[in-house]
Amino acid sequence: MADIFKKNIYLMVVLLGLSGCSSASTYSVRKPLDVDVLANLPEVLNESSGLAIINGHVWSHNDSGSRNQIYQLSSNFQTVTKTVTVQRSKNYDWEDLAQSKRYLYIGDTGNNSTRRDGGVIYKVPLTSLEKGSSVTPVSTIRYRFKDFKPGKTYQHNFDSEAITVVGDQLWLFSKNWQNEHTKLYRLSTTQSSQTVSPVGDYLTEGLITSADYNAKTSTLALLGYRKDIFLGYSFIWLVKVKNNQLDWSTSKYKRLRIYSQWEAVHWYKDNKLLITSEKNPLTKAMIATVDVSSLINASE
Repeated sequence: MADIFKKNIYLMVVLLGLSGCSSASTYSVRKPLDVDVLANLPEVLNESSGLAIINGHVWSHNDSGSRNQIYQLSSNFQTVTKTVTVQRSKNYDWEDLAQSKRYLYIGDTGNNSTRRDGGVIYKVPLTSLEKGSSVTPVSTIRYRFKDFKPGKTYQHNFDSEAITVVGDQLWLFSKNWQNEHTKLYRLSTTQSSQTVSPVGDYLTEGLITSADYNAKTSTLALLGYRKDIFLGYSFIWLVKVKNNQLDWSTSKYKRLRIYSQWEAVHWYKDNKLLITSEKNPLTKAMIATVDVSSLINASE
């Protein structure tokens, strides 16, 4: 989806190219992490917004207004090797993918205009993705925010673009346009209708676009960008999860060196994150890795 800051992307890129660029952020932006671009994504994924890795294959989808389909990528990420239509679903604003050992969760959670007070998550068996060109969700999880308040487009705290599986729960993170925090909501993976309240509020200094949890290292990755028109940049947070609680005291933050609208994140291999971006006026949609070894080692 074309967010409001894209109108100013040319000027931002010029400014971010200056080595002495500073920010109002209270967090250090020194020594940004390098982004290793692997490939330009195929045209059909110009608005890549979610990532999953299933049996070694990378899957993605587009966001609002696109087809209700998910796409499997080739090993070099440059072509689509399989397209699967998700029956009994609508891509109102698909924003992220999450996965457990048995299921893929497709998050129709975007809400830039606050036209809805919650969202929808489709639950699809992983095994069904291998069988044909269409799948039917085994259940549809509908949720509403108990703390919901209507607001103006891009000026509220009830958008959400990030979901991930932690234990037997779905964790959903809000994209707070108003205050650049994120709220954490916990959802049941088995209840078809639920009302959720935030269990945490965190100052992320930006808009969170994706999340992924690594159960092996108990580390949550959050991806986002600053909404500043002139000094915006993308960043990642790494945070430890302890006793099913997000321990923000362990949080590590770094901005990313290559600016783009990075929308999706997934733990990859060798302490790396796999990320994708949407197409913008300057670049095609991209897939890249970010080595976060320095942050992981610093937290040990």
